[in-house]
Amino acid sequence: MDEDESIRLHLLRMLTIRQGAVQSLPDYGLPDLNDLTLSRAELIQQGCAAIKECIEKYEPRLRSVTVEHASEEELPFTMGLRIHATKIAPDGSQSPWQWALSISGAKVHRH
Repeated sequence: MDEDESIRLHLLRMLTIRQGAVQSLPDYGLPDLNDLTLSRAELIQQGCAAIKECIEKYEPRLRSVTVEHASEEELPFTMGLRIHATKIAPDGSQSPWQWALSISGAKVHRH
């Protein structure tokens, strides 16, 4: 498995775990975003911010992380995302890194 795939698998695990599920790391994973009082825009904003924060804290191979919403018009209950970052290789070299994915409930779909 190459390093990019390793990063994606780690993010996949992290994005499908709810905060509190890992006893030794209570803030690992995503918070419950099923707050019915939030508008769709607020939900997207909070979701992107939570994902960015989690990646920055628990994926040391990525720096300068941005998470942006990518509309999934044909799937109204799905949140499409694009993650952009700088990947830090074991030798210290840096390269651009990106990944597109969709979140639907507790499921993450890779693109």
